[in-house]
Amino acid sequence: MKHVGLNVASDALSVIALNGPNPGGMVVSIGSDPGSLGSHQEQNERFYAWMLHLPTLEPHTPQECKDWIKLAFDLSEKYDLVISFRMSTRSAHSRGFVKLEPLVKGISKGKFIRNIPKFNSLPPHAINNHIRLYERIEKLREAIPELGINKVISGNNKVGIITSGMPFGYTMEALSQLELNDVPVLKLGMIYPLNYKEIIDFLQNLEKVIIIEELEPFLEMKIAEIAHNHKIPVEIIGEKFFPKYNEFSTGLVATSLAKIFNKTPSEQMTMAIDYFNSYKEIIPSRFPTFCTGCPERATLYSILKATNQLENTIISGDIGCYVMSFFPPQKCSDLIICMSGGISAAIGLSAKTDQKVIALIGDSTFFHTGMPPLAEAVGYDSNVLLIIFENSWTAMTGHQNDVLRYLLNKGFSIEEICKAIGVPWLRVEDSYNPKKLTRSIEEALESGGFKVIIVKKECGLQAHRWRMEQIRSLEREGKKVQDVSYYIGGCQMCYECARVLSCPAISRVETDGVEEMQIDQDRCIKCGVCYKICPNGAIRKSIINVLKGVEVPFREL
Repeated sequence: MKHVGLNVASDALSVIALNGPNPGGMVVSIGSDPGSLGSHQEQNERFYAWMLHLPTLEPHTPQECKDWIKLAFDLSEKYDLVISFRMSTRSAHSRGFVKLEPLVKGISKGKFIRNIPKFNSLPPHAINNHIRLYERIEKLREAIPELGINKVISGNNKVGIITSGMPFGYTMEALSQLELNDVPVLKLGMIYPLNYKEIIDFLQNLEKVIIIEELEPFLEMKIAEIAHNHKIPVEIIGEKFFPKYNEFSTGLVATSLAKIFNKTPSEQMTMAIDYFNSYKEIIPSRFPTFCTGCPERATLYSILKATNQLENTIISGDIGCYVMSFFPPQKCSDLIICMSGGISAAIGLSAKTDQKVIALIGDSTFFHTGMPPLAEAVGYDSNVLLIIFENSWTAMTGHQNDVLRYLLNKGFSIEEICKAIGVPWLRVEDSYNPKKLTRSIEEALESGGFKVIIVKKECGLQAHRWRMEQIRSLEREGKKVQDVSYYIGGCQMCYECARVLSCPAISRVETDGVEEMQIDQDRCIKCGVCYKICPNGAIRKSIINVLKGVEVPFREL
């Protein structure tokens, strides 16, 4: 799970960690995201290790990722502990050679053995389980040196470094660039619990120790505590030289180490930083955007038109592809909290403002946690318009064949669920029919109470793939296919298609000194939304094989 997923899982995980997973084992793989590269925040989830007592492994290389997963399960089963396996965005995206070993065939089924004191952690058993948890943690702490996952790179310098995970790689590269080859480094593979003897032995002969870790000081706090408790007079350097936000890089670590060691960065490093800064100034910003033909893009267009560019309107966003709605040019999301936080926030906002309130949610999030706040909105009859994007895919994370697909294939209907919960005002619309959708949004906003519009249209990527497969299949059978092409002629340069709809298949070109808009036929998926919204009729539609061809429309949900 991601770091923010751990927030949701922590309720159950706190009890499971207390009780222990034996006779089986349990490993929780957590994706941290320093730099907030794919998340709405960069929380330091390492502190859950302290609170829930989760022994935590933090690999650096792909080989360690592969080897330590097996180790994590072994430790979990041996010590009856839930093991946290921490990876960052960078380690998850890294590549490298990995030495494989024979697969270990586990037990696929077992038998539950009743153990009421262990698995019913309520009075009077909770305290005993807490005591047992500390005993198990201490046994693991003592065994850490035998695991071989912490390693020391020796050196004679009186200033040492303690680090872990991806920062270890940045550290070693930075030391090499600064020609600081005599600095001892302790690389921690297990960041909680720490083996006291390993830390004490490393600190013993140092005058200073530098803690290099991303985000808030987690290791620094515990290492400072160990040094204080064992009266080791070592100066601890950490958060004062390294930022508590954003991900690190070799350049950042090298710059900080240069200040600490009073070293002048090499000419090569200085040139690299100068080049980077100069390119950063001239390279234009490229915001994430919706795919060509995305039905959510078309829905946002209708929202903007129905609200006169969000005049006196609050948009309460949520988690999904539509999270990108806050980027230019749409700027169509005023707040994003968490999955289903959009509905909950909208309920509160509607009670304290006379502005119009629109909440957004996708079908995956709806089935995940959307129904409880939906029932609450119905119960309070909140003056909110909820727009549900039903594209039948968990698109943002890769179109996985998850529970959403199972539910939809079993006939679960968001429309019927809304009716069963008691939604008083309900419409089902097609995002590829933007004018009709715009009218429905306008009507909903003029009505009081709680309203829901379900916008049904398959994810543009999947719809296009399916349609092209059908076309190729027909062509293999020797049949003619009726296809559509959209092109622009007589453009008035109003930018309705490029800036308001903001379709990435449409761009501005200059021909013989004349500017005009042009549709990239290789990127266009033939959704036809631009054709329907052009106020000047400049976008034309051409049908190929209109008389004898077989028409292949997008499939209906």
